[in-house]
Amino acid sequence: MAKEAPRLFISYRREDSIAYAGRLYDHLSAHFGADRVFMDIGQIAPGDDFITVLDHRVGASDIVIALIGPEWLGAHNEQGRRLDQADDFVRYELAAALQQGKRLIPVLVGGARMPDIKQLPAAIGALARHQAHPLDDTRFQFDLDALIRSIERRPSLLGQFAQLMNGERVRKWRRYSVAGIALLMVLFAWVQLFDALRIDTRIESYTMALGDLVASVPVSERIVIAGFDEKSEARLGSFGPAWRREHARAIDRLVDAGAGVIVFDAYFERPSAADAELTAAVARARQRGTQVIVGVNRLIGEQPAVIPGLAGVATGLLCVGGRLGYASVAPIAALKFALRATPTAVAGSPDGAPIDRVSRKLAAIATLAVGGTTLAVDDQRRELTVVSETGKTLWQGPLQPVTTSVDGSGQARNDCPLLSAGDDVAESLIRLAPLQAWRQAPQRYDYEQLTGPAATIAAGELAGKIVLIGDARAGNDQFLVRRGLGSELRHGVELHADIVNNLLQGIHVRSLDPLLQMLLMVAMAAAGGWLRLFRPALRPLSRRLLVAAGVLLYLALTVLIHAQYGVLFNTAYHLGALLLTYWLVGRLATAGAGSGGA
Repeated sequence: MAKEAPRLFISYRREDSIAYAGRLYDHLSAHFGADRVFMDIGQIAPGDDFITVLDHRVGASDIVIALIGPEWLGAHNEQGRRLDQADDFVRYELAAALQQGKRLIPVLVGGARMPDIKQLPAAIGALARHQAHPLDDTRFQFDLDALIRSIERRPSLLGQFAQLMNGERVRKWRRYSVAGIALLMVLFAWVQLFDALRIDTRIESYTMALGDLVASVPVSERIVIAGFDEKSEARLGSFGPAWRREHARAIDRLVDAGAGVIVFDAYFERPSAADAELTAAVARARQRGTQVIVGVNRLIGEQPAVIPGLAGVATGLLCVGGRLGYASVAPIAALKFALRATPTAVAGSPDGAPIDRVSRKLAAIATLAVGGTTLAVDDQRRELTVVSETGKTLWQGPLQPVTTSVDGSGQARNDCPLLSAGDDVAESLIRLAPLQAWRQAPQRYDYEQLTGPAATIAAGELAGKIVLIGDARAGNDQFLVRRGLGSELRHGVELHADIVNNLLQGIHVRSLDPLLQMLLMVAMAAAGGWLRLFRPALRPLSRRLLVAAGVLLYLALTVLIHAQYGVLFNTAYHLGALLLTYWLVGRLATAGAGSGGA
């Protein structure tokens, strides 16, 4: 019989953490069910006795979550500090929870710290003895998942994995350390082989696809796609520069609807007769506080190639890319380099040695859409950090040299004309939301709703939204994306929406730290040796079934860890270590005993 979900009560101070409370309520309601989570806004009917409702709700709850922000402890009114007043609702809720012996979880938001018992009134002083849980903006999804596991009293998957690797049976492998070290050297030599065969990427694609089955990607309500399709083309003619007059009308309508950011998955390079109307609409939008972002396909000198009236508008990379299978990637930002003219003037540089300098930093349109205005480069660590106007870290990851591939004719192929060999790019794996989320309301509009004869969009309808405008015509600007054993076609604007969604929600798919990858490879090699030597009298078929079970267990763990933490393992190397060690130890055992083995 399935265990019933716990009932949760969210206590918060409106002046201090209402935004966090609303965000937390949405996520917890989606996970546990709206009827299992109580938050006072919208759940207390007009005319109800507030105290009676709170008493009932606290009493009916299993867990009380106390949201503590920077102003929670020191909030004042004309009578003094609010926590010291008996009629303060936050104090009343927490005192009731403590008196009734409820499980109480302090959740720290906005950089707040847990108050000391001396700072609290006696009625809620025991709160200070409760273990707090941080909910950091920069790792919100990770911290939220950890909070949900704590609520459900589920142990950490990483903790279970560490226990498995450090178990008594793994420690028996010490006697075979010489063979393990030799195997490790062989595996290092194999790394390039796996990359060339794309085995690791193929397995990675299945890991991500299965991870989405375990926990699908949530979709931010701030994102809206406005796609122009066959209906618009039938009304306006073939898509091209002549559509800029329609784009101008769309900008005006979106600004009237309250859009905060308008992003064009298109570039405006060739002049047209409608340019004046487009640039005037962009100017009106900026005057009313709406940011307009357009794509750029090439640079002239070091400046984006755009029509003159858009010279001051934010421009970004339009590229989206892919690797074999589901593991699609996209640039977050790129650095273009130029040779410094006077290298000997640079302190510490050898005479005559050319010194690269960054000639331009280019952000992707999705990066700009979420306010990623600062691209901070750490040259020593070869790392790029995207920071918002408010100082919030939106993304951090490694810089990689841009690589080009060669097609069958021997010509260099570059899927992103703006980038060239010698540039550096920061790429992110895209964790895709369900495709239908981008193709139905409220995330999807078409141009006919914005500018057609029967336009339906209303004033204020898109307040604060990020609107991405792009091609939604069948067969145009589409990318084949594999999802495990299946595949689907997504428009470029939908992939850009996925990137925006990842950045907004702090979803950052990343590989396990290289040191941990190496340690895990050693552990898997040890496990392979142990599986081969476990119970020497075991029949070969039974031993092979045991190996298969170990492989399936490992794959299940990698899927669950990816689903919960966004971490991808180098599965091909780990399984290679396990299976090769199993084979090698079997050969050694056979040679030593003079008999066959599994």
